[in-house]
Amino acid sequence: MWVRNAWYVAAWRHELGAGQILARSIIDEPLALYRTREGTPVVFEDRCCHRFAPLSMGRVEQDDLRCMYHGLKFAPDGRCIEIPGQQLIPQSACVRRFPAVESGGWLWVWMGGAEQADPALIPPSIALDDPGYRLKASQLDYAADYQLIDDNLLDLSHLSYAHEKTLGLGAPQWADERPRIIALERGVRVQRWLQNQVRGYLRRDEMFDMWSTYDFLVPGIFLLRTAWYPTGTAERLQLKPPTEPPVFLRCDEQAVTPTTARTSRYFYATGARSAEIDQERVDKMFAVVEAAFQEDKAIIEAQQVVIDRDPTRRMLPTSFDGGPTQFRRILQTLVERESQSPQRAVAVAAPAE
Repeated sequence: MWVRNAWYVAAWRHELGAGQILARSIIDEPLALYRTREGTPVVFEDRCCHRFAPLSMGRVEQDDLRCMYHGLKFAPDGRCIEIPGQQLIPQSACVRRFPAVESGGWLWVWMGGAEQADPALIPPSIALDDPGYRLKASQLDYAADYQLIDDNLLDLSHLSYAHEKTLGLGAPQWADERPRIIALERGVRVQRWLQNQVRGYLRRDEMFDMWSTYDFLVPGIFLLRTAWYPTGTAERLQLKPPTEPPVFLRCDEQAVTPTTARTSRYFYATGARSAEIDQERVDKMFAVVEAAFQEDKAIIEAQQVVIDRDPTRRMLPTSFDGGPTQFRRILQTLVERESQSPQRAVAVAAPAE
């Protein structure tokens, strides 16, 4: 189940260097990514219109991309502008171009109709080189349906068990405290207080109240802010959202991108405000995150194997499944809406900008 009219994370911005071509797959669509001389990202269908050779095996020439099978050259708008040994270039000689935008730390690609590609739908995220933050980032490939990763992020009660020695260390309340779930336009907001928490990278053995809030947005964007306050803050605020500055603010930003029906790419970054943390503590925090995400990967890939043995079996919901259930309904609604107004899937060059 894929939504086409959505912005998907294709890469970290720094992954796509000048003169480089990246091969990516999003919702089972092979893509070729490169930059113009000004640094503008260009995303093509990874298929030359001539003999269907992958354009990701081609060569960047100034602002254009040349197929290195028979030499056809394509302008950034997807039009073929040169065919070796041939003067006449047919109007049909073009490749499909996908809208692409750089925002925050990511390079985003719109997989649906170009006329509906609204950059305002891209959620705000922190650039990795933002001087106000110290962040560390990576990515992980899964042999699993992306929705299983979405489910995992939408129900953090698993931290108490799957991550009892990493992210959930000393925090059994994750499996006890029901979060507040707020419906958003294209996702959900999940909030909760956890009281009397210890965090060694703050102050050793000192207790805090922890406020966790995150937005989870179509197709699988997870923007988490975790704030620590003096003990008693949650009770004083009657468990309502805080409006005062925290002792420490942690930032986690993640994106789940379906590559095929049974494979996904998971982008993630973690850190804090520069004034509150040094690089050594960021490295320690990130090491815990990477260990925890390997725990997730092992469980989710094993879960996918079990599901594929008998896809007809239905899962048993529990009281913590509100987030995953609501989000899957949002995806289903958007997919059904698109099916009523199908997008043209032909390779038509976009007009020059």
